[in-house]
Amino acid sequence: MKRRAVTVKDVARRAGVSPGTVSNVLRGEKAVRPATRDLVMSAVSDLNYRVNSAASYLRTGRSRIIGAIVPSLENPFFPTVLAAVERQCQADGYELIVASSAEDPEVETARVAALLQWKPAGFIVIPCSTDFPARRLIEAAHIPLVYADRAPDGVPSDFIEIDNVAAGTAAARHLVQLGHRRIAVCAPSLAVRNIQERIAGVSHVMAEFGARPVQVETGFGDVLDPLPERGEAQISGVTAIVALMNTTTLRVLAALHRIGRSIPDDVSLVGFDDYPWMPVARPSITAIRQPVGTLGKSAWARLRDRIGGADDAPHHRKLEVELILRDSTAPVRQSPLTQLPSAAVSRREPEMDAHEDQLPSRERDGISG
Repeated sequence: MKRRAVTVKDVARRAGVSPGTVSNVLRGEKAVRPATRDLVMSAVSDLNYRVNSAASYLRTGRSRIIGAIVPSLENPFFPTVLAAVERQCQADGYELIVASSAEDPEVETARVAALLQWKPAGFIVIPCSTDFPARRLIEAAHIPLVYADRAPDGVPSDFIEIDNVAAGTAAARHLVQLGHRRIAVCAPSLAVRNIQERIAGVSHVMAEFGARPVQVETGFGDVLDPLPERGEAQISGVTAIVALMNTTTLRVLAALHRIGRSIPDDVSLVGFDDYPWMPVARPSITAIRQPVGTLGKSAWARLRDRIGGADDAPHHRKLEVELILRDSTAPVRQSPLTQLPSAAVSRREPEMDAHEDQLPSRERDGISG
């Protein structure tokens, strides 16, 4: 016998409140006392209640669907941002529908067109290129849009990102303090805006010493794929490497092992995103940590304001990063240590209750990647 679907009245009965209060909590439209909201959300969880978004749209003319498009679901960074967005969406009574562009602008446009069929209330987008032609489809539908992590060039928009120039600067300054002058920067593509800004940060520091970074484009691929032959040749002649994306760190590690260069004796390595495995690797990996949870929360908060009717000027927010020093970086061999003003860094290991601003382990937050 088919079980009856859980209704708002069932949730209200379990929480000891009125159906109207349940609706207010799920829609996020009226102020509700925190204690009451907690009772309602606990009942929602206990009863496994799901909002019937289609019925709600037909009844009110307002969608409770949010569309999201990201470059990849295989790179753990993007699902982690989405997880932070989803938690906030659900707390405000919205459902998140996600699609991946597979790093292909044509696929991206097709996925956006498909998401538009759901008549979403808004979009959160991490585009795969500096153009994002699919934005024209969203703009034509008059749907609010917020960019996270990266945005199209020359398009005024609501945009939440990290300070990429500062991230590159912090990594490079640490390495030149250790005496390194032959430094490579590695990323799957050098044409993406946030990567270009990270390289700019590295380049600015190295220019103080009349040097420039070796730019290595690894191409997109599985984390176990070898670097292109040219890429391996490029990193064989440097004393330090900055991996500008998280998956690139693993590919660089594998390449260094394959060509017989040890870390940090032969080459120092700075990774990106501070994966949970980085502190326990041997040697442990020095890394730039992004506030991933804050990125997702901030993107949703801005989109929620737009859905609510905010018509102020586009908002651009940059979030601070942190350089976590570990054992994969060391003074260059047979080179004096160059003294520079200290960069803002941390030798401490992150507390494990630093919550979602770390890329979480599968066991801790149940996020697969």
